[in-house]
Amino acid sequence: MAIIFAIVLPVLLASIGVAVDYASWLVRKQQLQAIADATALAVVSDMQVSAYDRRRIQAVAEAQVKSLAGTRLGGDPIGVVAEPVTRRPGPAGGGALTEEVADERDRAPSGVRVSLSQRKRAIMTTLVTPQLTDITVQATAELVGISKVCVIALNGQANGAIDLQDRARVSATGCSVYALSAAAAAIDVRGTSELSALKSCAVGGYAGSSQRYKPLPITGCPAIKDPLAGRVAPVVGPCKFPQALVIGNRTITLDPGTYCGGLILTAGAKVRLNPGIYVIKDGPLVIGSDMVTVNGHHAAAPCLCYHKDTSSQMREAMHCAGPSSLPPASLSGDEVGFYFTGTVPPEGDNVARPLQMMPRSSVSLSAPKDGAMAGLLFFEDRNAVANRAFEILSDEARRLVGTIYLPRGTFLVAADQVVADRSEYTAIIAQKLVLSQAPRLVVNANYSASPVPVPQGVGPTSAYPALTN
Repeated sequence: MAIIFAIVLPVLLASIGVAVDYASWLVRKQQLQAIADATALAVVSDMQVSAYDRRRIQAVAEAQVKSLAGTRLGGDPIGVVAEPVTRRPGPAGGGALTEEVADERDRAPSGVRVSLSQRKRAIMTTLVTPQLTDITVQATAELVGISKVCVIALNGQANGAIDLQDRARVSATGCSVYALSAAAAAIDVRGTSELSALKSCAVGGYAGSSQRYKPLPITGCPAIKDPLAGRVAPVVGPCKFPQALVIGNRTITLDPGTYCGGLILTAGAKVRLNPGIYVIKDGPLVIGSDMVTVNGHHAAAPCLCYHKDTSSQMREAMHCAGPSSLPPASLSGDEVGFYFTGTVPPEGDNVARPLQMMPRSSVSLSAPKDGAMAGLLFFEDRNAVANRAFEILSDEARRLVGTIYLPRGTFLVAADQVVADRSEYTAIIAQKLVLSQAPRLVVNANYSASPVPVPQGVGPTSAYPALTN
């Protein structure tokens, strides 16, 4: 027994020693991983408030590791490497995003990867293996969302989710633009158009000359959720009128309520809105249409009559009216919100248009300060058919204060002048944003200058650091 014990004891002690050392190695790796996670988050937080610099992120990472580790990890040296990372679409365009080191020239970093390494000293087996295998851990943190977001294109797949054509311009220099599409051309700026923003970000990529962007978009951004997805829609009450209300060449003040069949302001109408919610049901809100006669019936001219690319044959088929001598239609009101619900018949191009601001119209509106539509100027029913167009063709739509929320529709601007530049702030959340011809859409971000509240998830909402690997 003594001989057997003498033979077995060293083996037993060696096994115990190896087990203890392996367990301590695992504990050390867990401790090192926790430090790597905290360091990556700290570095990304620093990137939010300082200009990106590779040497700075390395210095911040080293200081953070030194502070967190102290002498708790045995005093053994810890190697620290901090690398800027970005994301690109995965192979074969599968929609997945692949993390890679940022080149810092063509693509701004979206986060940082921190790698820590340490050689663990043995405890029980120090005479046999003085040092165990090096421990290496990694953590990646990125900014989720962007700061002061004011434009979000919700479509997750389309090319041109944000689409600028001809000589269109978007000026959002005080806030950020976000395209949730994973397509290669999620943001598409063509012709001599231009996108200027505090920051523009796309889950996928962008198309068009780099000269058309100020600054270049960040690509491979993490997808975010619709910030207004949980917003409760206003109540739809009984109809104020049995059919569409058509207002001609006169001055009138309207009260809130449900306008079944729509609300149409023809040339010469001057309408002032009292504060409240205006539900536009089963018809469009039209501002500045001319009247046409079809088979002896009078009706508002289709929106297609005012599109510059509509052919003469189609204009004739729609009985489009000639130029009117009446003054433009005018719509104004403070603390008003429009909720679009029900169905709208499509026009000759099979596109339904619940909102039509015609070229000869003047519009000045601000959203409610409280109630069901606090902060919302336009709100589309989430059950509406997809791809409806909410069109601004007006050259006098310069004050649109509040948030435009079109979860199923396209916000389309095809004017020749400045739009929304006299608004303290404007936010746009839509399936798509499309600009053509020569408008300059100004998306101001003077949130504190307006009593209209900014809905949670847009406006002065900061991005937050999150671990992504």
